[in-house]
Amino acid sequence: MKALVSFLTFLITLSVASLSAQTYKPITLSSKDMDYMGLSTTAIQKNYTGKGIPFSAVIDFDGKEGYTRTTSSEVIVVNIYKKEGQRVKKGEKIAEISSNELNNLFFEYQNTLSKFNVAKDIAIKDETLFKEGVISHREAQASHLAMNELQLKLNEITYTLNLFGIDVKNPRGQYGFIVRANGSGTISVAPNYIGQKIPAFSPFIRISTSKKLLATIRVPLSMKDNISVGDVVMSSNGDVIGYVGSVSVVVDQNSNSINAIANITNSKGSDYKVGEIIEVYISGIIPSNAYVVPTDAVIKNGDDYLVFKKTKTGFLPINVNVLEERDNAFVVVSSQIKKGTVIASGSLVTLKGILNGVGEGE
Repeated sequence: MKALVSFLTFLITLSVASLSAQTYKPITLSSKDMDYMGLSTTAIQKNYTGKGIPFSAVIDFDGKEGYTRTTSSEVIVVNIYKKEGQRVKKGEKIAEISSNELNNLFFEYQNTLSKFNVAKDIAIKDETLFKEGVISHREAQASHLAMNELQLKLNEITYTLNLFGIDVKNPRGQYGFIVRANGSGTISVAPNYIGQKIPAFSPFIRISTSKKLLATIRVPLSMKDNISVGDVVMSSNGDVIGYVGSVSVVVDQNSNSINAIANITNSKGSDYKVGEIIEVYISGIIPSNAYVVPTDAVIKNGDDYLVFKKTKTGFLPINVNVLEERDNAFVVVSSQIKKGTVIASGSLVTLKGILNGVGEGE
């Protein structure tokens, strides 16, 4: 108990106040104080020269070449013929879907088709009667306009059904409406199971005609300035598999990140499967002032990661940006550290306590 009181008294005598994340005040400590607190120092030896920072990437086909089926209302999958990754030919069955809206739409199609056929017959007969002088031009024109109106409505309904992939000449399967491929290629997106709900206005089938692959990489906003188009992308083994083709300018508010799209160009990347999540490294993501420091030389303080730079009178808390966290080291960036900078290591929790005024008022 006496030792605890002595230690708290010791902290009070150091009387250091902390400000914001970038304006921490220096801490005054003697060598004797450091020994008492279990602190030592280490010098930053070299820049980080590894293959880059690891990122998770999702593999997908190049969407520029291919076909898509889209819903205009919510539907339910009631049968599956083809799955993701399988080859398909134009017109082949992929799945069956069903919904009340689809049933009503197809009924409207059949009703409109019947009306159109009747209107077409009337328009043809009226055209003949007009030429024979039996009816006026206005009467013949009226029947022709009625036919055209039904033709436009029929085309609109047919177009909507075609968006689903439904062939109006052969629409029904065993359980619902048949969705057919609108081109030949490899299925990259398809329903996964019977009973699956497909939301309205969603692309639920995608067929790729190209074997080109892309990797969608999520990059934290703090690293956006360290990546650019043309940066080399490597696999976890260090093999170059492609390059960054585009970098999004739109921030995902949920993850506070941006997407970088990498073109997979190396043959070693051809073994990846669409939908696979892989680990990649981006060469340009490592700033020139990135350094490796031991884990016991970095401590988290609120939202900040701190190192304590050695000064003549003690230590200066420095906020660093952690690029990568490993088992025994951190890769960090800060304009206030460089090769040869001496920083504290060991029991940093005591320095953190001083920084936050632990023990004051006890």
